[in-house]
Amino acid sequence: MSNNISIELKRLIRKYEFFLEDWEDIREISNIANQGMSAELHKHSPPDIKPSDFEEESIEEKPKRESEKADIPLKKLFRKIVVKCHPDKLSNTISESHKFFLLDLYDKAIEAHDSHNWALMVIIAVKLDVKLPEEAEDMIKEISDEVSSLESKIQDTMDSPSWKWYHSDEETKQLIVEQYLNLLQKKKKEFLEKNAEKKSKLVLGVGHPRTGTGYTAKLLQSWGLDVGHEKMGKHGTVDWSLGSGEKSLWQNVDFKECEWQHIIYCIRDPKMSIPSIVYTENVGNSSQEFRKNYGVKDESNPIVSAINSIHMWDLLISQLNPNVIFRIEDESEKLFQYLKESKITVNWNEEILGKKQNTREHPGWEDMISEFGDISGKEKIKINTFCRRHGYRLLF
Repeated sequence: MSNNISIELKRLIRKYEFFLEDWEDIREISNIANQGMSAELHKHSPPDIKPSDFEEESIEEKPKRESEKADIPLKKLFRKIVVKCHPDKLSNTISESHKFFLLDLYDKAIEAHDSHNWALMVIIAVKLDVKLPEEAEDMIKEISDEVSSLESKIQDTMDSPSWKWYHSDEETKQLIVEQYLNLLQKKKKEFLEKNAEKKSKLVLGVGHPRTGTGYTAKLLQSWGLDVGHEKMGKHGTVDWSLGSGEKSLWQNVDFKECEWQHIIYCIRDPKMSIPSIVYTENVGNSSQEFRKNYGVKDESNPIVSAINSIHMWDLLISQLNPNVIFRIEDESEKLFQYLKESKITVNWNEEILGKKQNTREHPGWEDMISEFGDISGKEKIKINTFCRRHGYRLLF
């Protein structure tokens, strides 16, 4: 390690890096084990147990909301790292393998930044030969906590039923399957008794305002589903505010009081949605006030506000584990196929395809940038990360 850091910090970094690499291998084996055990459970399951009941609860950490007080030293280190591995800054002369290496570190840096993970950020800095700030020495406890958390995650995975099933002989495997099915039936009975009053709804559509929730509702309706836009239909609703995982802004519905069989997340190209958000949402309206409850602030530059809002809602919706994510521009068929494969009665209809819903005239991307000016690197990284995750062309 070229950084001038203490022996204690060096040991912690080496330990964390070992666990990080070990976790990658264990997670891969765990995925294989989960699939194998799920298939075996499906073969022997009674009629009242669905395949979704076999899925073990994920031990991945959910995205955290950004803290009010920014971790300034971490952000400074992040900016130094990004200079060396941002996709737009990579030279065309480097090899493909080195480019892949740098892009992987870029993705990990984003992850470390969003989760305030000092241990991971320090490792990335060392790999890129970025000098560590003095504050890194003061973060021994935080880094040690990250090491312990990762070690616990590994141990939890190795204690899971699917891991034990995968590493057992045939006779023990059969016993584990029987025990697990009995446990599922017991849990299901307890769940049904506890949630006897819980309403079951076939479909919930979520997204961010101005990203196609109205279009999604019309699309589902054209295929034969009784799904309301910001109101409840026989088969469910499309309501962006339920992406919060809590109470709706528009209707007397609480996300937690319903059992949603299929959650659909609609997304739209930010190059189109951001100008729409900037120009058609009035400051202080009910939609913006609602999102403030989830950490979305009014900024002096409305482009920044829009990007932060999209970013936060993307994190919140990801915590709901949507069953299908579809781009409204070109993935309607993907949504239709998902519904068909889920045994939902739908009939293909192209009447709504490509037709804008709830349109409002407003300036486009270039005029918006010209009017409100450039934005900081932090917001550029956020929206570029969204674009990369969902298959859109990078904006910056």
